[in-house]
Amino acid sequence: MAQRRLADYIGLTVRRLRADRDFTLQALADESGVSKSYLGDIEKGRKNPTTDVIEAIADALGVPARELLYHAALDDQDPFLQSEQLTLEDVAEEDAETRELVHLARSMRPSDRRMLLDVARRLTR
Repeated sequence: MAQRRLADYIGLTVRRLRADRDFTLQALADESGVSKSYLGDIEKGRKNPTTDVIEAIADALGVPARELLYHAALDDQDPFLQSEQLTLEDVAEEDAETRELVHLARSMRPSDRRMLLDVARRLTR
């Protein structure tokens, strides 16, 4: 048996999500702006869609693009990845800000870092 490519899994997932929503290929094409023939090729694993195309398809299907990719990678019958190899995390804005603060603090002089820490402690009171 030939080894499947990620494109095969994406195609199967798009087909499954489309069927779950009772969309025809034409209806999905109309909603996503992706041609019917290109969608058919994606579903058959013959085309490797770009991230823009994946986002358009996912939006038309009402799912986040990363969810579409996540489900494609964790196909029930024949997974591309094992579940422990792929996790989804929502990156909150405050997490990004915390990482930026840590990055900035590492580039500061120790005395400035202590001063920043003192200010942060006062702000949390």
